[in-house]
Amino acid sequence: MTYMHKNGFFHRDMKPENIMCNGIELVKIADFGLAREVRSRPPFTDYVSTRWYRAPEILLRSTNYNSPIDLWALGCIMAELYMLRPLFPGTSELDQIFKILTIMGTPTQEEWSEGYRLAAAMNFRFQQCQD
Repeated sequence: MTYMHKNGFFHRDMKPENIMCNGIELVKIADFGLAREVRSRPPFTDYVSTRWYRAPEILLRSTNYNSPIDLWALGCIMAELYMLRPLFPGTSELDQIFKILTIMGTPTQEEWSEGYRLAAAMNFRFQQCQD
């Protein structure tokens, strides 16, 4: 992923099915159908990636995002490999947000003002969860 990001692209559809492994030393990323250049100008579509690996800002319908969404997805994939089950197996976008909040805790307005702005735009209120 570092190679891809350093060369100016982000994937937008990271999921286990798009990671190919050949032994412990060779890992390749597949399916660049949703990939974009890092220097591309937003707005981007708010549908990217499989729901379970989708970053919170995209769940809140942001159209202004970049390569960190790939890192979120990779973190979800790594947790899934460790636990042998998905970390956030949401059944809908709202359920996905609630599953993330339940595990990560609810961010404060000061911690994530952009998230609160996005939530307000879609009439969503963060459920208060302790991390």
